[in-house]
Amino acid sequence: MDKILNYYNQFDEWGRLDREPIEFLVNWHFIEKYLPPIGSVLDNGAGPGKYSMKLAKKGYKVTLTDLTPKLVNIAEVKAEELGLTERFDGFFTADARDLSIFYDLHLLGISSHLLYIGRKK
Repeated sequence: MDKILNYYNQFDEWGRLDREPIEFLVNWHFIEKYLPPIGSVLDNGAGPGKYSMKLAKKGYKVTLTDLTPKLVNIAEVKAEELGLTERFDGFFTADARDLSIFYDLHLLGISSHLLYIGRKK
């Protein structure tokens, strides 16, 4: 787990999505296509919250989680800068594999980053 934290503590994920926008644009196309017109969203493994901010701007109520405290903090600051703080239910440091902090959570999908957890090489 330390390797993951160290990597993302040194990495500019928000900047990467700005510099290489194709990934964000393609993902956003499908996110927007399949979301209901209103509602609440858990952005689990959100990094610095680039998708969360877009969801909040569209009127969704967003809960953000990420494993890296630094990225959760960046997301919270971004939400403040963009005037979106009220659209968030919270910013949490959490392992995407253990969402027990959300006692009433119902997941409707799976993160592509979690598909290989537990598989041996």
